[in-house]
Amino acid sequence: MTSPLRSTFLAACTLLTALLPGTQTAWAGPPPVPGAPTHQVPRWTAAADGRRHADTDRAGGMAADVVADVNERRAEAGCRPVRLRSSLNRAARAHSADMARSGRLEHTGSDGSDPLQRMRAAGYRPAYAGEAIADGADTASAVVTLWMDSPSHRDLILTCRFTHAGVGMADGSGGPWWTLDLAAKR
Repeated sequence: MTSPLRSTFLAACTLLTALLPGTQTAWAGPPPVPGAPTHQVPRWTAAADGRRHADTDRAGGMAADVVADVNERRAEAGCRPVRLRSSLNRAARAHSADMARSGRLEHTGSDGSDPLQRMRAAGYRPAYAGEAIADGADTASAVVTLWMDSPSHRDLILTCRFTHAGVGMADGSGGPWWTLDLAAKR
């Protein structure tokens, strides 16, 4: 298991981009496919009878815990709180699940998608967006502390223009795998 101290941040990949028509984004990759199907990738746990079921209560609780901790830090910096958006949660959960499956801590998904494409595919149209990822932190508080200890992630979290958040967490070898999507609509 990866130790929280080794949690690889990819600080150079932490993204904060003004998404204006005609400008390049910091994410490389093919444009999103219009009308492509989107779906939420749930976390799964085994029930007592051996069947698998979506662990949405745990995932929702973790998301609320991460955002509560992020909002405490934002308040200390004079920023307004961010609110969880289901569309951003879908994008973040799908990316965390993808990282857990592939064992790769990267902003580019195994399908070549970038954070902006995943947000749009989940139904969110950002004007500004950023993403933080980590692995190995066992709790919501631990992952926020890791991000706050990284200057680029701290800057991302304390960007006051963000109004919405999405959180994903998935178990897997080397994990848990975390994604925090922050954004503001046009």
